[in-house]
Amino acid sequence: MITLEMLPLPAGTSLVPGGVQLVSLQLERGKTLWVTGPAEAGKTALLETIALRRPVADGAMTLLNQDAGPRITCRTRKLLQQRIGYIEAAPLFMDRLTVADNIALPLEMNHASKADIRRETESILQWFALEDHARSYPATLSQTARLRAACARALIAQPSIVLVDEPALTLCAGLRNHLLSTIRGLARNGTTALLATQTLPEEASLEGDILNLPQHKPSPENTDPSVPEEGVAAPRILVTKDERLLP
Repeated sequence: MITLEMLPLPAGTSLVPGGVQLVSLQLERGKTLWVTGPAEAGKTALLETIALRRPVADGAMTLLNQDAGPRITCRTRKLLQQRIGYIEAAPLFMDRLTVADNIALPLEMNHASKADIRRETESILQWFALEDHARSYPATLSQTARLRAACARALIAQPSIVLVDEPALTLCAGLRNHLLSTIRGLARNGTTALLATQTLPEEASLEGDILNLPQHKPSPENTDPSVPEEGVAAPRILVTKDERLLP
């Protein structure tokens, strides 16, 4: 479903010498991964890369069984992005469109029927308590309402991959729980999710594995990636389970 091989991602130089970490991981269909780490650990960069908003200059990446690495074609990029829902830290909207029309955009891009668009938009507006804002414009919304709208837009088309940056998980406990409940339902149907946060929620209602960032960069003298530098972890990600998130 999602495979990264020795993918270079930025990190703060105070965390990783040289400011570059090499990331490898494999995440299967329907699985959830919590991406944790301090500020400048590369969490957002990882999400942006999988969302195909950050170019892949080296290494390899496969999404939904399609090559999404340095040689990705424009057509493949467009098709994959239609199957990815990304809830950004600072979501952007088309200001000339109403909230309802912004949320409906993924369905329109997928060429859904007008009846389906209307039904699904009304349903998700209600689910995220946005009915009163349906005909408002994004610039008039509070930060919490903008995040609710971003969640609705990212999830309305039931994407194959969901990416969630930290603010949607920390700004409002009610929104977080509602979002995690929705993702849990999508995961049962095969959606793969990555959720970035500095610290795990005290009570996470979504089971998942954990990826701790940053990963260290190997020293120039150590050319074999299978042999770690003394005192430094090898540049590969070990997805480990956390008892707080598993039954």
